[in-house]
Amino acid sequence: MKMNNVSLLFLSHLTLFFICACSQNIAQTQFVYKWSETYCNKDTPVGCKQTPPLKFTLNGFWGTDPNGNIHQGCRDPETRDWNRVFDTAMVSKLTLFWPSLTRQDPKDMWKEAWNTYGTCTISRFKTPTQYFNRASRLDSEIGDLLQSHLINSNGIVPCDSATYSNVEILNSFKQVSNNKDVSFTCKDINTTHAYLNQVTFCYTNDAKNFVDCPTSVTNKRCRVQNIIVPRPSPP
Repeated sequence: MKMNNVSLLFLSHLTLFFICACSQNIAQTQFVYKWSETYCNKDTPVGCKQTPPLKFTLNGFWGTDPNGNIHQGCRDPETRDWNRVFDTAMVSKLTLFWPSLTRQDPKDMWKEAWNTYGTCTISRFKTPTQYFNRASRLDSEIGDLLQSHLINSNGIVPCDSATYSNVEILNSFKQVSNNKDVSFTCKDINTTHAYLNQVTFCYTNDAKNFVDCPTSVTNKRCRVQNIIVPRPSPP
């Protein structure tokens, strides 16, 4: 029995070692927004439950290795009380920038985000509450800037009949990222036109300061000549 207890203790420490090893290799964090109308109704509809908001909403928050590969699937070393994590204040906070646009329960979506990506950031954000609070802080720092520089500006207006160049879109995003390189993707319409889809902002591994996104990420940037920022149809 004594040997069995020692073996169990060894396996427990070994499991924690691999959990820590997974979370400590983070070189960057990425904060990824999606343009809601493209996500819901353009090219690859997902069946949103309502008219998409005229804004960017969060798609994901995760850690990466130096080449931009996303860390995912790490194990959570603790059993979480999700009712305590998703109290009224947290739900109100997350709903503002990270809503569920589909029929998926938002709490299930946020829980899935923690289990898939957040668990790999435990060396930086030790609990789901810390992880979600950091996501909220990042949005409070750049969400309004993103909206004003791209959507509420006189230069770029969501409209299905207006097109903008790759450089115009990129420069708008870089005004938000302190001129650090970002990446954005599109949903292709044809070889010359596409809908704006997502934008990725890259940060230091503690998600405090902007850094240039790695080449592997920026190489995926939308390169078409004409980019459309589609506007949701009125209900």
